[in-house]
Amino acid sequence: MLRDFLVLAGSSILHRKIRSWLTVIGVFIGITAVVALISVGLGLERTITDEVAKVFGVDTFVLAPRGSFGAARTSEGSNQYALDLEWLRTLDGVLTAAAVRQRTAFVQGQPGPEGRLAQGFLPVMGLSPELITSFSSFVGSLEVEPGGRLFQEADSVVAVLGREVATRLRVDVGQTIVIAGDADKPELTFTVVGILATADDGRPQQGFTSGMPASATTIYIPYDTMESLWGAAQDVLVTLVRTAPGRDVDEVANRAQAELRARGSRVTAITYSDISSAIGTVTSTVSAFLAGIAGISLLVGGVGVMNTMFTSVLERTKEIGIMKAVGAKNSHILSIFVIESGMMGLVGGIVGTLLGLGLSAVASAIIGRMFDVRIAVVASPVLITATLGGSFLLGAVAGLWPARRASKLPVVDALRYE
Repeated sequence: MLRDFLVLAGSSILHRKIRSWLTVIGVFIGITAVVALISVGLGLERTITDEVAKVFGVDTFVLAPRGSFGAARTSEGSNQYALDLEWLRTLDGVLTAAAVRQRTAFVQGQPGPEGRLAQGFLPVMGLSPELITSFSSFVGSLEVEPGGRLFQEADSVVAVLGREVATRLRVDVGQTIVIAGDADKPELTFTVVGILATADDGRPQQGFTSGMPASATTIYIPYDTMESLWGAAQDVLVTLVRTAPGRDVDEVANRAQAELRARGSRVTAITYSDISSAIGTVTSTVSAFLAGIAGISLLVGGVGVMNTMFTSVLERTKEIGIMKAVGAKNSHILSIFVIESGMMGLVGGIVGTLLGLGLSAVASAIIGRMFDVRIAVVASPVLITATLGGSFLLGAVAGLWPARRASKLPVVDALRYE
């Protein structure tokens, strides 16, 4: 019987081609907009997640100041925290760890032509050598000017300078600078082993801690040497931790966070899953909001289906009477018209899905060219299935009222209708 209903509904749609296609247009415009927006949102989410995975790694987590990430993010806490890096490296499940800490120090360079020493208060950043050897994806592609080099694990009182600070202190590779720490700590003389090269456009390179600019006005020294100038680390900016093979990253991260907090360190452990979840929440919210706005056009399409079905019922009143006269039940008439309206919605859904996916591919290509990124085009089976099912349901619901009126028509009145 269902097959007969489908045949009757299909023949009715084909019999009124122009009206049916005009109705379908109202549906697929809304479907196209919704599918395109959701597909672009999914593609953007996948692209960002893939890029984070390349840099972050599924076996790595970050220790950041408490309240600096997620729903608990606040502006009240400090952007630094205390850390015993050597203790962290001995924690069960930790393979290696690297940290970044920063202070402002009084620095002396070389004398100028008048014999006066170049000096001033400058930012000094301590970097673990492991940042370069074990966390190269975070550091990026840092380059120094010819004749220089970056840190090595055996280095102690050496420094890498940004070009601007090197010019200000009048030093070059092989020369020395003097850095003063706390009053109760001795001044230390550092040998300059490298000067960071500037990018082609003259801007600082993107480097340490994955995107934090390798500033041209900063002095970089080994992390362990910072303790000789300022004592135990109370000024850590960020810590990178790689877990041992086979260990659960989330479990190790949660345990490290709990134990560090018990030691008085205000830290938050951030894993790849945390970042992926945050990215997914943001992109899903934005996509849902935009799709909701675009979905208003679906209501217009639904009204169009309802109007078409009301007209169809009026034109086929006598036909309805004949079907009832030969034994058709009210439920049969209702099913025929609901299926017919649902099929119009489904056709609009098929066309709209194809156009939406094509439009999302074009939009992704345009966005990729504008921002020099490659955005994935996502044709999610779940999205396609939900769209087709939703479009059929939209048509069926829109046609339910006209179908119910058709099923309630008295047989005698319907047969006498001209």
